[in-house]
Amino acid sequence: MRFSAKELSLMGMLVALNVAIGGIVYMVKLPVFLDAIGTILAALVLGVVPAIVVGIVTLLLDAAIINPVYVWFVGTEAVIAMFIYVLASRLSVFKSLVRVVPTGLVLGVVTGIVSAPVLIFVFGGVAGSGRDLITVALLSTGEQIYKAVTLSGAAAEPLDKLLQVLAAFFVLRSLPKRVLGQYRNPVLEKNGFL
Repeated sequence: MRFSAKELSLMGMLVALNVAIGGIVYMVKLPVFLDAIGTILAALVLGVVPAIVVGIVTLLLDAAIINPVYVWFVGTEAVIAMFIYVLASRLSVFKSLVRVVPTGLVLGVVTGIVSAPVLIFVFGGVAGSGRDLITVALLSTGEQIYKAVTLSGAAAEPLDKLLQVLAAFFVLRSLPKRVLGQYRNPVLEKNGFL
């Protein structure tokens, strides 16, 4: 697929946003990630394929700069891009705050389910993020690895994804319509951004 110079520029900025925020969160060891805000924005502004590209490039850079384990979660980034695009284009889930909140929470459950097998089978439940603190605490109480990883995901992922979809929602709501009008597409229109 070919992207215009304007789309490539925006994609580069969204990758940089993901890597910068995700890197800070990783260094502070918060139990969230906040590394897919750019992916969510790309899905809404540019479409599903550019969003998947933003997500994958983000994790490849994260793996090179921050932590090599990130490369294993490219599937999760693709799921985020597809989930946001499909729900925004079909159900207008970014039309209001009342719709955004459950979208973020459900996205968290979905990504927790998608990421759990990688965490368990590739990394034994611990991959070097702040979320690992929750997993280790649960393991110390005698929980089985699968249950500990699933419960830590249930605790961290919905909050993480809720914060990210809220960030994307407020960023797009704050931008002038003339700026977003350069990327006119049915998703932006259907969700009331244009």
